[in-house]
Amino acid sequence: MEIYQIAGYKNSGKTAVTNQLIRYFSAEGFKVGSLKHHGHGGEPDMAERTDSYQHFESGSVVSGVQGEKLTQLTLRMPFGLEALIQLYGKFSLDLLLIEGYKQADYRKIVLIKNEADLSLLQELSNIIAVGTWDVKLVENRNYPIFDMNHLQDNISALADHIRRDFDG
Repeated sequence: MEIYQIAGYKNSGKTAVTNQLIRYFSAEGFKVGSLKHHGHGGEPDMAERTDSYQHFESGSVVSGVQGEKLTQLTLRMPFGLEALIQLYGKFSLDLLLIEGYKQADYRKIVLIKNEADLSLLQELSNIIAVGTWDVKLVENRNYPIFDMNHLQDNISALADHIRRDFDG
């Protein structure tokens, strides 16, 4: 399973890039998994008024629901990133896209929205590409640069860069 991170500060476009890459690679026949870090404090939203939610609220450590084409699990136990990656490894994925977890040491696409975000290029490891709304901010860097203003047009070039990276 190949692992890539989409890293950047809040509202930098991480979800948009992740969704576009998921669509692209899924259409190419890859089994893609995704993992999002809920780094803004609190807990992720959960659907209320469902039986599995009621089980969870009653104290179940693991609550699940199986539908015709979907299984959903809610766990009352925090996992570290490495444990989550091991869990995802059980699903025979070709590609895992991780949104967030900036400090982890996987290959990254870093999103730079403004000048204040440039510090990420010094702080983060394993950067393979940079997405930005202002190409002039990051020109003359040793990374492929992708213009976020035209993400729809550039997603195939970014995906091809990722594919060359893990095929290489």
